[in-house]
Amino acid sequence: MIQDGNGLRFSADELARRLVGTGARSGPLYRQLSDSLAELIERGELPPGSALPPERALSEALTVSRTTVVAAYQALREKGQLERRQGSGTRVAPDRNRETVSGLAGDHAASQFLSGPLATIDFATAALPSLDLVADVAAGLTRDDYLRLTSTHHGYHLRGLPALRERIARWYSDAGTATAPEDILITSGAQQALELVARGCLQPGDGVIVEQPTYRGALEAFARTGSRLRTVRIDERGLDVAALERLLTNESPRLVYVQAAAHNPTGVVLADDRRQRLAKLLDQHEVVLVDDTSLAGTAFDGRTTPAALGTHERLITIGSMSKLFWGGLRLGWIRAVPQVVSRFARVRGITDLGSSLVAQEVALRLLDHRATAETERRTALPVGLRTLTELLGRHLPDWSWQDPQAGASLWVRLPHGDATHFAQIALRYGVALLPGAVFSADGSTDHHTRLPYALPPATLTQGVTRLAQAWTDYLNRTTVDVTLTSAVT
Repeated sequence: MIQDGNGLRFSADELARRLVGTGARSGPLYRQLSDSLAELIERGELPPGSALPPERALSEALTVSRTTVVAAYQALREKGQLERRQGSGTRVAPDRNRETVSGLAGDHAASQFLSGPLATIDFATAALPSLDLVADVAAGLTRDDYLRLTSTHHGYHLRGLPALRERIARWYSDAGTATAPEDILITSGAQQALELVARGCLQPGDGVIVEQPTYRGALEAFARTGSRLRTVRIDERGLDVAALERLLTNESPRLVYVQAAAHNPTGVVLADDRRQRLAKLLDQHEVVLVDDTSLAGTAFDGRTTPAALGTHERLITIGSMSKLFWGGLRLGWIRAVPQVVSRFARVRGITDLGSSLVAQEVALRLLDHRATAETERRTALPVGLRTLTELLGRHLPDWSWQDPQAGASLWVRLPHGDATHFAQIALRYGVALLPGAVFSADGSTDHHTRLPYALPPATLTQGVTRLAQAWTDYLNRTTVDVTLTSAVT
């Protein structure tokens, strides 16, 4: 996506990624496409003046005929949502009745949650199901508990419920990293923690180094600050710390974002020797290091590393209740030195006066059951992984992957083509999945896709079976394209 003199201009591949999970699931293809584009326009993700790609380019990205795209564009022009401008192609028409905020335009991690459940098999999200103990603990709160919670304070705890901050601090300290309640800021999930870090640490033009691939929500948070993103690859042992060190020596980035405890989307756990070398970089380079430990507690070998990199004045650790317990709690935290916590609290106070005290009270009690939760995840996740990989081996034997060590998703490499185009075919077979490009700062991982395995076996079976059918269709289409191209040349 680039900015031209009249508005945003979207490439065909970028628009194809935004279209995943939108629109109708039945009817003529041109109508499905026009409905999907209309949905993006109405949500503000394609703001007025945005330039859409040419029909031929979009048809190739979506693996449909050019006639389908022409008909979809024409249907939206007839509804007044698109217009054809001489010399500038097809653009989203102005809408005097709709308030538009250009800053909202864009593909983002929340897209799959905006329109409710998909009328299909959802492989686009990798959220873990809630543990039963969440309901058990929440149901244990009594009227006296609520009275105590509501009568002792006005309800606004910008830094978080004191008892919860103290409990999280004690957990870090018990794990070997001395922590005080003043080092903890409770947030409404890890995503808000990332937004606070980005707004509190970065200015337009600042350099940020991220892993390749990485968590897409982090990419979005940093991009919104106008930062310049650079990447360092990961392998089966995690972040290539030697490559990071060379980049830090040659450049002067403001911030480095890593996931040492467990990596999303690959499930890799950073090797101990690399972890030690990474921690030492803070003493050698003036850089802020952000360690996102949202997946801590899902490691298959039972290792829990809440603060794997120790403590430092420029180290910021992000934690979350979402992966281990339940995303619906919307509870996360930042661990940093008190001065940094105070800065983030001031930034947070501009838009948010604190997270739900009821959710924090539930979280406080859930932390007493952390070992039980980790055991449940450690038992269930490898079973789901084994089910998924057996299905892939049976139905899609040419797909490849490195077995994860944690988390709830498998990072799969396609043997041919790219996932942005394949995702469109998969959707027609009733499976929504994300192309790997959305987990990359430069889109270079589009030969991968992420598949969740914390799903019921029946859902995994049906989903992989449909993916196999879609893959056969995709290969037939690309073979035809290659044959035609060869004949022309």
